[in-house]
Amino acid sequence: MLARIKKTSKNVHLLNDSGYTLLEMLIAMMILLVIASILPIGLRIIQNEGVFVSGIQRMEWEVFSSQVKKEIRAADEMTVRTDRILLRKNGKVILYEKYGTNMRRRVDYQGHEILIQNLSSFQFEKIPMGVQIIATDLNGELFSARAHNFIQIGEVTP
Repeated sequence: MLARIKKTSKNVHLLNDSGYTLLEMLIAMMILLVIASILPIGLRIIQNEGVFVSGIQRMEWEVFSSQVKKEIRAADEMTVRTDRILLRKNGKVILYEKYGTNMRRRVDYQGHEILIQNLSSFQFEKIPMGVQIIATDLNGELFSARAHNFIQIGEVTP
């Protein structure tokens, strides 16, 4: 009977060596608190995401307008219409036009590169030595940019 008690006590020591310690509990509690503190920020971002998707963000417009300005400045020839702009650069025809609620770019009337999305209206206006781009997003916010080029702008043809 004495041998049996010793055997049982050995098993108890083995179980205590692999038990849940105070240090493990503190680490688990710290991880839980970090997750709980980040959760409200994540929920706020998810709720606000709907606002950004329905319209054009300011940064998206700035990137779009700087790319268009760069291409207009490098163009050899430019034809402006209210609904599209035609650029000739190095023998290639580059077309910017509205496609549904998107603005797309096509090279030699091929391809379909979406430049900016969520537009309700978009137009080009000829100004002295350049073109003005005016766009309205789905929320009704107005965006505009001017691009200047020192080439002769083609006449508007019906």
